[in-house]
Amino acid sequence: MMSESLCISVTFLDPRFHGKGDGGAPEWPPSPMRLFQAMVAGNGPALGTGNDIDGALRWLEAQPPPTLLTPSSKTGVACPLYVPNNAMDVVAKSWGRGNHESSIAEHRTLKTARPTHLRGGDTVHYLWPIDSTASAAPPIEPLARAVEKMVALGWGIDLVVAQCRVLSSTDSIGSGLEKWEVAKGGGTSVLRCPVFGSLNALMERYSAFLDRLADNTFNPVSPLTAYQAVPYRRSSDPVGQPVECFELRNADDSYCTYPQQKLIHIAGMVRHLAKEAMQQSSPIGVSEDWVERYVVGHRDSNNGNHHQFSYLPLPSIGHMHVDQAVRRVIIAASVGDDMWLEHLAARLSGRQLKPENHNEFGPKGAPYLARIAGDNVTRCYTRAARVWHSVTPVILPGHDDHKPAKTRRLIERALDNAGITQQCEYEWSPQSRFRKSYSAHKYDRHKKATGYLRPDHLASQTAVHLTLRFLNSEPSGPIALGAGRHCGFGLMTNFEPT
Repeated sequence: MMSESLCISVTFLDPRFHGKGDGGAPEWPPSPMRLFQAMVAGNGPALGTGNDIDGALRWLEAQPPPTLLTPSSKTGVACPLYVPNNAMDVVAKSWGRGNHESSIAEHRTLKTARPTHLRGGDTVHYLWPIDSTASAAPPIEPLARAVEKMVALGWGIDLVVAQCRVLSSTDSIGSGLEKWEVAKGGGTSVLRCPVFGSLNALMERYSAFLDRLADNTFNPVSPLTAYQAVPYRRSSDPVGQPVECFELRNADDSYCTYPQQKLIHIAGMVRHLAKEAMQQSSPIGVSEDWVERYVVGHRDSNNGNHHQFSYLPLPSIGHMHVDQAVRRVIIAASVGDDMWLEHLAARLSGRQLKPENHNEFGPKGAPYLARIAGDNVTRCYTRAARVWHSVTPVILPGHDDHKPAKTRRLIERALDNAGITQQCEYEWSPQSRFRKSYSAHKYDRHKKATGYLRPDHLASQTAVHLTLRFLNSEPSGPIALGAGRHCGFGLMTNFEPT
């Protein structure tokens, strides 16, 4: 018997979407939280009165993240616009003082529009499976009335009409749609989804907005926090490595910033914590040498099929003024080893790093690992893309003797060792495309050591910075190449340097 699904279908009157995700990057597909907020906005007067629409929205926020079916899309060209700023408060105060010549037209701000164009369709579908064994049926009729009052999804110009129905099969929706599902480990897009309490948080935030100027005092409205960030992936996307992301936080919960030049120290400390945690509590069913092989990374000379965790400190990128200090760490596992990674991540969260030099982090002491779903910086290393640039140099598996032909062979061996099988073009240079990254040279013109600190066993090998252009695919990250790929060297990003 085929299971039924609750389906909310949103049709754009103009097949373009202007919504932005965290950090201002174009969001695609429109997040379930954005849909929920649009439903709340359309039904504002009916909420908080205990009617059936209020109850239906509370039922919806308690559901697991939905599956999405969308048309294919293409990100458009950025277009700068000068629009009226949201400064009517300033103008009204000026009028109150008798200055009737003050005008909102004098308050304009730059806003960049970069729409996402929908191709081959204009409707986005959100699907929740219906549990046939549940004691209460989904509130279909109230939800249907709620979505009818939606006006826009995204910016105010993204006008929509919507419907809610029960489907026994997605065949009736049509073919050629892209299916987005919750991804285990790293996804290609992180979307906000509602959680229990989202409706109350939205109503409280709206009340706070109305009272922001009460008693002639400006009371800033706190940002919305009652949601969860969920990684999604299209079913057609190649399966990437599962990843877990952590922030380096001080005891007062501020960010710990660590010099990118010494990122191998962070990788070593996280690996040491992982070894301790897994010696205390290994996953069920692993071999006796699993901790030494998979967690620590010691190779077995008799086994050519080596797999291990990778500990990747992330230089902060994604903005022209960022300093590229290390504030985050990604731990990546081999494809299919999601359960081992989840087991490790659950036991590392909240643990404090243990530096060999006790003054390593200064008066604030060693940071602890705060587990996160991902953010703007981690997505610069995990989001699917066709072009990738190295942030840290790729240490090649040998020395090139200053011969370009040998450099090319070593690069191709590094790609093969990392499991890069997709067809791609590459170019190399001793200099990074990121001006705050260090070069691949080991010594400067005065014969002094320069660049990133290397492990002793990788000190003599040639290093280069790389750009990869995949010809027929958009692989997701993280992508790390070369002999130091498990400790932060050869780390590639999808972010285009300015």
